[in-house]
Amino acid sequence: MPSFLQELLSNRTARGYLTQLVVLVCVAWLGWVMFDNVATNLRQQNIASGLSFLDEEAGFGIAQTLIAYSEQSSYGRALWVGLLNTLLCAAVGIFFASILGFSIGIARLSSNWLVAKLAAAYVDLLRNVPLLLQIFFWYFAVLRSLPGPNDSYEIAGSLFL
Repeated sequence: MPSFLQELLSNRTARGYLTQLVVLVCVAWLGWVMFDNVATNLRQQNIASGLSFLDEEAGFGIAQTLIAYSEQSSYGRALWVGLLNTLLCAAVGIFFASILGFSIGIARLSSNWLVAKLAAAYVDLLRNVPLLLQIFFWYFAVLRSLPGPNDSYEIAGSLFL
């Protein structure tokens, strides 16, 4: 038997699997200890955990909803409304981004020198610029420089800037 154990431990592949098994058992044990500690502390402090709050009344309104929602609706319903609003926003964004990308791509192929150069400049300017940096730019440099709602500029009687 010792020769089998020595042979097993001298095998590099077997040693690797054994090491991975030991690490997996240690991580699982550590996860269980952490979970048990959290559950014990929550029980001692009389704090309820779980998802039962999703059935409680939300008490706030949401302006745009794709499904029926009121202030008396539950948090779970509010979560669904938020998810659907997010999906709608993503779909609209994908639609307009596709139109913009297609238009810029066609403009780059244009035989008109000015249109092709403007499209190429747009692509070169925005290529490889992280989205988060673009969001910060549009928020801090552009949107924050606009006047507030009470001081907005009226354009053509019905548009406000």
